[in-house]
Amino acid sequence: MHTAWHRRLWAGGWLGVSVLVAFLLLPLKAFSQVSEKRLAVPVAFEAATLEEANARFREEVTAILNRVARAHGLGGVEANWVAVSPVGLMRSPVALLQGRSKLTQAELAAGQALALVDFCLPEGSEVPSGLYVMYVRQENGRWMAALKDLKGRVVLERVAEEGPPGASQAGWPGRQTGIYPLKGRPVYGVRFGVTLADGSFYMVIQLGKGRIVPAQHPDSRAIGKALAAFRRTVRSFFAPWLREGNDVFIATRSDAFMAAVFDPDTNDLVSYLRASRWPGGLYRIRSGQIEPAQPGVQRLAGTFRRVSFDRSMQIGIIGGISGSTATLGYIGPEIEAFLFELPVH
Repeated sequence: MHTAWHRRLWAGGWLGVSVLVAFLLLPLKAFSQVSEKRLAVPVAFEAATLEEANARFREEVTAILNRVARAHGLGGVEANWVAVSPVGLMRSPVALLQGRSKLTQAELAAGQALALVDFCLPEGSEVPSGLYVMYVRQENGRWMAALKDLKGRVVLERVAEEGPPGASQAGWPGRQTGIYPLKGRPVYGVRFGVTLADGSFYMVIQLGKGRIVPAQHPDSRAIGKALAAFRRTVRSFFAPWLREGNDVFIATRSDAFMAAVFDPDTNDLVSYLRASRWPGGLYRIRSGQIEPAQPGVQRLAGTFRRVSFDRSMQIGIIGGISGSTATLGYIGPEIEAFLFELPVH
């Protein structure tokens, strides 16, 4: 038989248990809400606005590159230039000079200026930040690639990476960041060059590990200003996944556009991908897996490749656009390193 005191204790006990259970569930509920917020695609993610920012950036930089080329007797640049910005103001727009796409092997062998390049690189890189012209020539049966500054002085020269003609992809510049063999060992670097009707020519520059040091040339600074505005827009779209210490990766060419960020909550890349061959959409990518992150987004078929690298390397997002291929990958301790390749055309 329960006394009044027992009844009050019983009721109070259940109330206490209820309060305790509710209290314990609060963190789980909060975690669930945070997770849903971070994993969900923002309603405001409209590709049209992102594409407008890309188009505006390309228009501004095309004008700047043309101004530089004409001021130094290089004619002009093709509007299909490529740029990759892995983090901050680090960048290297690579623009094919006008009239170069159909040069013959004999003309190339004699020595030709092929591309205008604007580097903004970390301290310790093989070349300092600045505007350069990429040249190729043939010497003793070997193709050589060189970077010259705007005064014509050779800053770096090495054996070129020569490839077959581009056929339908002739007349396209290329630029990627990743792990490349150089001097008998794998290094983190920039691979850049051009694909022409009579062959493709690329070279690699090793990147340093210091802070990014912008060039002081007025036109290079103008490109940096345009990039900063572009990155602000892209960062606002990827804000739900940005954390302290990570940044957006951007690659743009007239026929392709990619923007991505590493999501530490799910350990994958949240990526906007668009090219001539496939419409723009948001995707989640990790080693061996790519999934649409929005309803109605087309599924993409590409190739995943393993990446060989020094385990001490903590690089982040890698990739770019070269020839008829776009690449996007990740190198870091959080997940298995990978490189995803997609056909552009």
